[in-house]
This record gives sequence, structure tokens and C-alpha cells, in this order.
Amino acid sequence: MRIEGSLIRETRERPLPPNMRAATRARRGRPQVRYRPIVRSPEDVRSLRHHGVPVFLVTDEWVTQSRYPVQFDPWLAVPESIAGSFDSAYRILRIRDEDALRRPGLAELVTWLLRFDPLAARAVALRNRKAIPALELYRRIRNEGLEGPATKVRLQQLMPAIPKVGPSLPAKDLAWADRNNPELKPAA
Repeated sequence: MRIEGSLIRETRERPLPPNMRAATRARRGRPQVRYRPIVRSPEDVRSLRHHGVPVFLVTDEWVTQSRYPVQFDPWLAVPESIAGSFDSAYRILRIRDEDALRRPGLAELVTWLLRFDPLAARAVALRNRKAIPALELYRRIRNEGLEGPATKVRLQQLMPAIPKVGPSLPAKDLAWADRNNPELKPAA
């Protein structure tokens, strides 16, 4: 069995442009317009956000702006409840806390990076230690259930309140990774 959410347009809301949606099969009962948002470009993500759909495109440029130079293919961060209803060219990053998608900051970035690159999450957290509210980081990690990956890269050094779940990487290996991660040089 598979649980799948869908987006339903309220009568007072403006519809998405036709090129950004695909119809799904109708269900019995009162007719509702159901559709699958189509996301092929950053402009599509901006348009969806403009229409109130909680989505965000996690790009390597955003991580690089956070003082950790890296390259990866973008991820489309969407609420877990409607993740199955997107037709996207991007990889889907399922987010439990829909509010995190409204105005994501460094705490959200660190939390999302824990899902696919925990060492990058640690590097961003260490390099932006003063800019990340510790309680916000704690709350986001707990809401997403990522205490295990946080423990693996020892984020408890930044926020001791994060529960330790599972094994951690050896401290000397993390120290080596911290020393050898590329530092973003300021533009001269």
C-alpha cells in the first residue's frame, strides 16, 4: 500500500499556470480539481512558492554561500505529506516540518544536509557557528528525526542537548576532515 498526497486548489485561490500542473484521476464524490505540480527549473520553484506551495530548491550555490564550497545536483525540498504528488526533474528531499520550507536559513540547511552529506552539514555548522541559533538547530534536528546522523558527525559539540543516538565517527577522523575540508577564500 502506498500513501500519496495531492494538492487541491481552493475556490478563492488563483490556479497554477497550465504548464506547471498535470491532472490526476478524478475521485468519487464532490468534484475537486487535483493536479501534480511539474517542476523542471528554478523558475518553476519560484512560481510554486509565489502561489503558496511550500517547496524549496537546495542548490550547491546556497551551500557555497554558507562558506563550504561543494558541487552537487539540486534537491527539491517538499513536505513529506505531498512528496508523492510532484512530477520533478530534481531529486526529492522529503521534509517533515512544513514550516521549515517557508523561510529556510542556516539551521534548515544544516538539517537538510544531514540527510545526504553529514560531513558537509558539520562543516557548515562549524563555519557558521555564531550565525546559527542553537535552539533552532536543535528543534529542526529533532523535528526531522535526524539525531542519528547528527550523532555520527558529533553535532553535540555545537548543541549538547541533541540526544546521542547510535555510534559516532572517531574524533581524530572528524578532526582530520575538519582540517582538510576546503575553506572558501574571500574574494580579493
